[in-house]
Amino acid sequence: MKAWAIRTVIAFVFNAITLWAMAILPGVRVGDGFLWVALAFTAANLLLRALAAAVFRNLDGEAAPRRYTSRPKAARLALAAGAGVALSVGALWLTTSLAGGLALSWPVGWVFATIVVWLASIIFETVDDGLEHKAQQLLAGPDAGTRLPG
Repeated sequence: MKAWAIRTVIAFVFNAITLWAMAILPGVRVGDGFLWVALAFTAANLLLRALAAAVFRNLDGEAAPRRYTSRPKAARLALAAGAGVALSVGALWLTTSLAGGLALSWPVGWVFATIVVWLASIIFETVDDGLEHKAQQLLAGPDAGTRLPG
């Protein structure tokens, strides 16, 4: 199985758990079509994070002006945290707009949901590579190498 497919399945399961946990918060309602909401949320999340990664690569790349690459570490962390919050809001907005099974009341639902999604994305980025590697090992079997092609 290709690495992108494994990553997508892991993201879907992780996002479904995040949505399920978010549903107990005040101001958040996950209605009918939970799997559709989880699929739309996963698609929005992966799309927005891929776009943000491309922008950050461009800013940090060799073609970027020197002033962008010499940012202090604290400024880079603050920028990454702000981008994470913005991506969380964007993914929630896309999901509520497109899926129809997620309703957030303003301001309580949006604030709590954004915090939960942002914290969950930090956890996901921390454990994603290990989970992906373990899944590839399990799918390849004991006689295969450490990585699958793709």
